[in-house]
Amino acid sequence: MKLSNKQEQIVKHVEGAILVKAGPGSGKTRVLIERIKHLLLSKKRCKILALTFSNLAADEMKNRLKEDTLISDLAENVTVGTIHSFCLDLVQSRGNLIGLGKELMIFESNSDQLSILRDVFSSDPQLMTILKSKEKPTAFLQKCLSLISEQKKKFISPEMCELNEPFPVIYREYNERLLSQNALDFDDILFFAYKILTENPSVVNLYTSLYKFVCVDEAQDLNFAQYQVIKALCGDKCKNIMLVGDENQSIYGFNGSDSTLMSEKFVKDFKPTIYLLNENYRSAKTIVNFANKLGNYDSVSNYVYSGELKAYSFSDEKDEAQFVLDRIKELLASGHPDIENGLSYDSFSVIARNKYVLSPLETIFSELNIPFVYKKSSNGLENESDYMKVFELGIRILLNPKDIVHLRELCKITDRKSSEIVSDDNSIAILTQAIENTVFTDLLPCFQSLNKEEMNFSKVLLQLEEQLPASMSDEERYLIINDIEQWDKHWKKYSGQVQRENRTLLSFRNYISLGKTQDTSSSKGVSLLTAHMSKGLQYDVVFVIGLSEGTFPDYRAVSAGGSEMEQEKNNMYVAVTRAKRLCYLSYPRSKKMPWGDNKWQTPSRFLKDIDILDS
Repeated sequence: MKLSNKQEQIVKHVEGAILVKAGPGSGKTRVLIERIKHLLLSKKRCKILALTFSNLAADEMKNRLKEDTLISDLAENVTVGTIHSFCLDLVQSRGNLIGLGKELMIFESNSDQLSILRDVFSSDPQLMTILKSKEKPTAFLQKCLSLISEQKKKFISPEMCELNEPFPVIYREYNERLLSQNALDFDDILFFAYKILTENPSVVNLYTSLYKFVCVDEAQDLNFAQYQVIKALCGDKCKNIMLVGDENQSIYGFNGSDSTLMSEKFVKDFKPTIYLLNENYRSAKTIVNFANKLGNYDSVSNYVYSGELKAYSFSDEKDEAQFVLDRIKELLASGHPDIENGLSYDSFSVIARNKYVLSPLETIFSELNIPFVYKKSSNGLENESDYMKVFELGIRILLNPKDIVHLRELCKITDRKSSEIVSDDNSIAILTQAIENTVFTDLLPCFQSLNKEEMNFSKVLLQLEEQLPASMSDEERYLIINDIEQWDKHWKKYSGQVQRENRTLLSFRNYISLGKTQDTSSSKGVSLLTAHMSKGLQYDVVFVIGLSEGTFPDYRAVSAGGSEMEQEKNNMYVAVTRAKRLCYLSYPRSKKMPWGDNKWQTPSRFLKDIDILDS
């Protein structure tokens, strides 16, 4: 499709900061990619840093650049990745400048962080007394973790924390226990990256001399920490920064995102040229008109298709799911005048506020062999078998012999006492004490192979499968072999992204933690999505189901009101505008609760200005 005059102006903008405010379907990602291509061709020796919010979006950007034969030989001059992955590389390579150790591990899971926090409380009698006084101790620990995360996102250290005692002590001890195990949590990645950049001008000079242009996609989702890192990275020299986003699609308020960082703070700090893209090349008029009513948005003025948007109510969730199935079958058989090309199962998406709303649909699709893919966010890798859980925990200890958290978890599985294991920072010795003379003993040769400088991970996986104990049950063997296949897929994805000479076990483990080894290839079938996971995607036909008050909008947002309800409006706006041509909204009049009762449902407030057809 040919670029519009306004899009072409953006693409050919070279020097100086630029802010592109773009509505849904206006081609903002396309404009960003086309501008990168233009920069590569017009400034052939320049390097470009392109940052986005998901590995899926980063992979899509890389693929689009590689597919263009005009710039394929220049694509290596573009570094594309998430903000977190860029900052982790910075922390791993320059952490010594702020006193961090080498080969830091990421404790990405909530259970790991809770384990650290429990150690903080159990080692201090006064803190333990406080914890025991709580009616729900785990909920209290979760609240502490949330407060720690909030402080880190604001770049507030324990020393500068102004919250009431004993929280600063808890925060400080939590940090110290992480660092004593040579570990960091996700918030630390941005915290330490910012500290490195602001305390070491030479590092900033290095990056600004390397990258002449910086581009940030989905900039409406920047939070304070992410924006400050980007600002510190640019320093005083780099003014060629481009932010692209849409304030109406800001849906990560729970993570501290603030669209005013793009629309106000960036404008004040960088004084960019501002472009507004208000032509819609994707969504039909009826869909965007409905979406605009959610928040009185009026940024789109040009439509190519009229489209269709209808709302329905059904007796219960099963009838709602049956409607989705019947409508999909009807459209596959007969098509629609507003959809110029033929439809397939992957032309459809079903979106809900939470994943449980999708369960009846998953059931009916499975029973009738309707192809579907349940898209969910997942950092890391989950093992179903104890054998491979021990394998993963062993890798963590192999990489970090100071890792008490995962040693304790390993010993729980192997029925050993972690307190009795003698640690002299020798990983193999620790693992030997933990698993020798257990059903996991055969893993020791694998760990020894992985401990070699020239480790061959694929060979180790093969070794794992070949040496499984004969006494193992068929059920356990089935799980282990599937787990091994899962590891192999992650390794192959990692190997495809990292050159052989740069592959290490630590790098692989951190790629897994960042979600960079997840399979992001497009799967065939109807896409089942939560509202948060739907962002950035588009489909010819979208069903938004479960639109009852308390479900969408979420009951917690209804109770809190204010900014949380604004987030719910944005969630609904994003869900509806994933539809290019047809959008169907629905809710069940009765909902079965987990304990067996049927609860009457009222239509979502988001349906108040639309006729609802009863079925």
